[in-house]
Amino acid sequence: MADSTKGGATAPKRVVSLLGAATETIYRLGLGDRLVGRSHECDYPRACLDLPCVSRPRMIVDSTVSSLDIDTAVRNFSAAGEPVYKLEDEMLVSLEPDLLIAQDHCRVCAITPKDVENSACSNITQVIVRPSTLTDCLDDITTIATAMGVPERGAVLRTSLEGRFDRIREVVAQCSAAENKPRVALLEWCDPIMGCGYWLPELVEIAGGIPLHCPPPGGATPSISFEALIDSRPDVLVFALCGFGLTRAVAEIEKSWGEKRLGALRKLGCSVFVVDGNYLVNRSGPRVVESCESLAEAIHEDLRGHFGFLGTEMLASLDTALSWKETGIETGSQKIRPPVVEPTLDEPSSSLKQPSNPPSMAPADSVLAQLKCLQNEEIQTAFAWNSEANQQRWCGAERFEQILRGHDDFRRLMEEDATVVSSEALGNIATVKISLPKTDEAPSVHFAWTLVVESGENAETSLWKTERVAINP
Repeated sequence: MADSTKGGATAPKRVVSLLGAATETIYRLGLGDRLVGRSHECDYPRACLDLPCVSRPRMIVDSTVSSLDIDTAVRNFSAAGEPVYKLEDEMLVSLEPDLLIAQDHCRVCAITPKDVENSACSNITQVIVRPSTLTDCLDDITTIATAMGVPERGAVLRTSLEGRFDRIREVVAQCSAAENKPRVALLEWCDPIMGCGYWLPELVEIAGGIPLHCPPPGGATPSISFEALIDSRPDVLVFALCGFGLTRAVAEIEKSWGEKRLGALRKLGCSVFVVDGNYLVNRSGPRVVESCESLAEAIHEDLRGHFGFLGTEMLASLDTALSWKETGIETGSQKIRPPVVEPTLDEPSSSLKQPSNPPSMAPADSVLAQLKCLQNEEIQTAFAWNSEANQQRWCGAERFEQILRGHDDFRRLMEEDATVVSSEALGNIATVKISLPKTDEAPSVHFAWTLVVESGENAETSLWKTERVAINP
């Protein structure tokens, strides 16, 4: 899904792309010479690295920082309503762009329109894309091509990609496992463990698998417990850690999971692979096709090596990737980022300041109130207990309900009484941990609520609102 161009209809000549997928699309359209700037996340094709970079991260994400620390930092930024990235206003203005391309899909992935609006560059014409489903990803190609004044090139590129998807379907249909589709756990993060969301379940389906631990297409990526992963008994597990090449990914998996979890995984007897999550899978641009091809190789033994991915730095079995790491072989793509604007993992955030108007209701009571609404099927009221940012992520109460009912653990929250285990508030952020007991049909499940303080119906009241919910081991 994408917004129309905000501004005039003249084909732009000086474009700044704030999204890696958009940068790649512009080069695929043969218009790389119109780009005059890029974001720090734009790293493909390599030619774009010669362009001035107009943004910087506000958190350290190199190999010295663990996956858990990165996730914690992002949660703190999100809960505080602070941007994850810094837009270099002066640099951007000096480039004199006549078009900005931004995304309003994931504040973790790239600069958002809100970041632009809060800068000195808010008057520059923008095209805003929102890739949630696979159709959205393809629509964005059409939108960008139209905004660049070459809709016919966009049509050709889109038709080519759709044809390649059809070819994957044809090849998969001839596999020995076509009638008994493998059950696939595609993981976007390892600590905390996250399944797959947005367009990724659709890629798994086209690749001939049944996606596990995922919402309906377009839904946000869910957090899951290790026990839930093991209990689902996938036939194939693919680690596609967002932004990590193979070397970084396998190091994180080994460090955060340890031998005990890796041993439990091996006992399942499923096929386990690691894909380059920076080059493939987590990009919404034209490489969605290559991502699907790599998944087809992982899912089907008959197709391993068919598209040329397995055994390369793009895709390897977990054991192969671990052996490469042990021998010191560096594999996979690497992010090339500018220096961090301001170190944030250790310094106090504005979110830690005491709220000027503290809520009268305790954080745990707010969680229980939201759960009560869910159990009474008061979906609109339950949805209203989410923070503004969280409501935007859900895209409405209807999708909120659809995704909750489509996830085994979250559906139980709508049917069973939960117990508060702990509650801790620090400034404007609170964490509430709750649990559901083990039953004859399901194991115990532990949840961690992150809440933030937001204004109530009037300026004199405030409430604890749900910013995010994770399933803890």
